Amino acid sequence: MAIVDTLDEHSFINRFLEIRDNFSTKALKELYYYYEGFPMDIEFDPIAICCDWSEYRSHKEALEDYGLDSYEELEQRTVVIPVYAENILVQNF
Repeated sequence: MAIVDTLDEHSFINRFLEIRDNFSTKALKELYYYYEGFPMDIEFDPIAICCDWSEYRSHKEALEDYGLDSYEELEQRTVVIPVYAENILVQNF
């Protein structure tokens, strides 16, 4: 048996920020909707999310980190979620 707690967007962001401060609020909102779209339930695990994702202030910063030449190449290798302005979330690979 398991105890399940369903989180809405507000609860997801607040509980995440109580534990970790790795992402902007806007990025957490995007992550909430990304995971909400999964066909099955997932466990709320902020540490795993921090290991799986990085937020970058620009495409250029992400490309430098991964040693890639183009944004398209980054999108072909992993999940990229636009956040706002130039900020993006990149699923680590």
